[in-house]
Amino acid sequence: MSKKTKLLTTLIVVVVVICIVLPTYFLYLAPEKILTIGITQIVDHPALNAVRDGFIDEMTEQGYIKDKDVIYDLQNAQGDMATANTIAQKFVSEGVDLILSIATPTSQAAVNATTTIPIVFSAITDPIGAGLVKNLESSGNNVTGISDLTPVRKQIELIKEMLPDAEAVGTIYNSAEANSVLTNKLAKEACADLRLKLIEATVSSSADVLLAARSLVGQVDAIYVSTDNATVSALDAVVQVTNENNIPLILADPTTLEKGALVALGFNYYQHGQQTAPIVIKILEGAKPTDIPVEFAKNVQLAINLDTAKEIGMSESLLLSAIGRFWGKLAKEGNVDLMLIGG
Repeated sequence: MSKKTKLLTTLIVVVVVICIVLPTYFLYLAPEKILTIGITQIVDHPALNAVRDGFIDEMTEQGYIKDKDVIYDLQNAQGDMATANTIAQKFVSEGVDLILSIATPTSQAAVNATTTIPIVFSAITDPIGAGLVKNLESSGNNVTGISDLTPVRKQIELIKEMLPDAEAVGTIYNSAEANSVLTNKLAKEACADLRLKLIEATVSSSADVLLAARSLVGQVDAIYVSTDNATVSALDAVVQVTNENNIPLILADPTTLEKGALVALGFNYYQHGQQTAPIVIKILEGAKPTDIPVEFAKNVQLAINLDTAKEIGMSESLLLSAIGRFWGKLAKEGNVDLMLIGG
């Protein structure tokens, strides 16, 4: 072989090696793609904020560092469905990697906006009734998540335990919210079984809540607020009315008890957000939403506000006695945390 041929052969080998090695080298040097998760919630209130914060904190705990591994595009519809739809379309046009939708209206907006981008919902009472999934075991689409179907019957039983002579319970809810329609139906059934009259005050937005609460004064022995987003976002107005008129206020959300309600029985929404993170991670790592069954919230919490008991003139000893009996019943059925505020 001539020197010229050897040189040509060597050059060919060098070129082939460069063609193979160089792209791999640059691929190694190139930064990994930063994921984008669009987070949309229907309104600003403690429970939904707790879901969002619990989710982000747990993602960080699992190694997804904010602004390094993942960017969160945080959006709030401020109670407006048209805005919720606009936010969902924004996420689609920008091509986010996943949508986390908190509460029913924003989840419905996201599902209507895309059939390809994975959607994980959280704080949804009835995902089938809301049209988000066809089946809890396998959604049949790009959607999965966690339901916060609250223990309505237990909440009504709690009212009866605390107020054995009660005859009527008031409730405030938005009849346009699918989750609220379901919880109200369950509350009505539970009240009927316990020989309580349920007096309903409906609202179309948080601006109506104060008048709705005032309309119940003189008609009810207690007021019950479930996970209705419009009512919870204006809970201060309900507390104002109940405490001024010495009416016990019972909530389905322990997260908001410190606002001045008397008792709450429900799920810890920060933990609810934490529970959502592993589902999102599975999808980011390649799983299909339809292959991940819908989960339900865990960790029931019973919380009592002793400061409110004093404010509305309720006997602390009688209240604690009733709570103790009820907590004992719940404990026999599963884990339940007990929390006291004030005193």
